[in-house]
Amino acid sequence: MLSLARSASLAAAALLAVSAQAADVEQVALRGAPARVAGMWCGAGALSSFTLQIAQRVERFEAQLVRKGRVREITGRIDGALVRTDPQRDETLELLARGNELRIVGATGPLALLQGQFFTRAAGGSCPR
Repeated sequence: MLSLARSASLAAAALLAVSAQAADVEQVALRGAPARVAGMWCGAGALSSFTLQIAQRVERFEAQLVRKGRVREITGRIDGALVRTDPQRDETLELLARGNELRIVGATGPLALLQGQFFTRAAGGSCPR
């Protein structure tokens, strides 16, 4: 009888462990795999004088935002299709990755004026000028 109770206890513990793993997998599935945004991006519309060069390491990225020869270093995190910059000079930027487009969906500071503008993936590694 004691061994039957012990077996039931071990089975319950194993079931709890499997349930916890399933919950972790579900959270990752909801968040989604990080979008692949590495490479050169060209500004469109109001951003036409900008380029964005992104180096990605799974969920983290480093980028250079370039305009008229001036380079601004950016770091951040990719959560599913949302690309978020780390706060820099009290400014943040959130971009939504969809196919060959990175659209600004959130920003603070002077960058807030750029909301709705977007970058397109460069063809052949360079932007047309």
